[in-house]
Amino acid sequence: MKKLAIASAIALASITAAHAAPQVYGKAFLTADYVDTSYDSDYRASATATRAPEDDSVFKLNSNASRIGFKGSEELTDTTNLVYQLEYGIDVDANTDQFYSRNTYIGLAHNTLGTLLAGRMDTPFKTAKGNADVFNANSSTLSIDNTGPVGYVKLGEERANNVLAYKSPTLVGMPITFTGAVSLSEQDNVAYTGEKDPNDNGYSASLAYDQNGVYAAVGYDKNVGAEDTAWRVAGTVDMGKMNMVQGLVLGALYQNADLYNTNEDAKTWLVSGKYSIANTPWTAKAQYISTDFGTKDSEEVAVGAEYAFNKATTGHIYAGQISRDNYKDDTIVGTGIEYKF
Repeated sequence: MKKLAIASAIALASITAAHAAPQVYGKAFLTADYVDTSYDSDYRASATATRAPEDDSVFKLNSNASRIGFKGSEELTDTTNLVYQLEYGIDVDANTDQFYSRNTYIGLAHNTLGTLLAGRMDTPFKTAKGNADVFNANSSTLSIDNTGPVGYVKLGEERANNVLAYKSPTLVGMPITFTGAVSLSEQDNVAYTGEKDPNDNGYSASLAYDQNGVYAAVGYDKNVGAEDTAWRVAGTVDMGKMNMVQGLVLGALYQNADLYNTNEDAKTWLVSGKYSIANTPWTAKAQYISTDFGTKDSEEVAVGAEYAFNKATTGHIYAGQISRDNYKDDTIVGTGIEYKF
């Protein structure tokens, strides 16, 4: 028995030496939210509905993009590594829909030519926003992918399937990177009605600059989600690194989306600010989002604060209102704890 144990230990050590162990990472972010919902009197939830849904006020436990992941790399040649990531969402407060795929891929990274990935991942259009959305962590309530008008609530925040993506190294010695992706339809003869053809591939691209506290990016989508075409520009500026206001980071985003089956473009503005209060664990933040979409405009106003217990643990408090014309208004007050590992 001892010989078997010794042999197993030697075999395990040999495997570990031959293959770099993956990094295990993740986070658990659970919030308690009070949500007061008031429906527009003209809104109908279905074609057969004769009146608007009843207004409601509820307390909810929300798991906000909680996840566990494994990532790593293996050297294949002197210039090329195999890279991989397996990331799965976990609902901390429920036992359904566990371990659903998030950003999950395998690929090749070359030290001068860039990185090629295949799998399921956020579109370059989505990631172009950088940190402009200061409530991005509140994925169940106040993040940008909850604040759009009826018919376009996610505002282009898509994670696509069947993706082939390329990310460049920094271009011509500048802190600029290009990312392009195609989401394969994997279909050819599917019948459809309306403008969107499910047989067509989707395309997404971004160009980003990031140096010395200044981040700026442009993103483009074609045939992704509800969008025929969409483009966005986004950026953040660390005012402390500009020798102006220590601890203050300002953000902004503008996007225009031409949606399928509608004559209206959705035009969205976001402005945000985040201020780390000197010599305290507190950070204050505020955000405003407005989408002009014909008779279906939407708007978010949100304020909040974060308390850093340590590098891994952050407390959150926040309040906000999301108003959507001809749909519903949500008033949200919440608090929660976020732990990263």
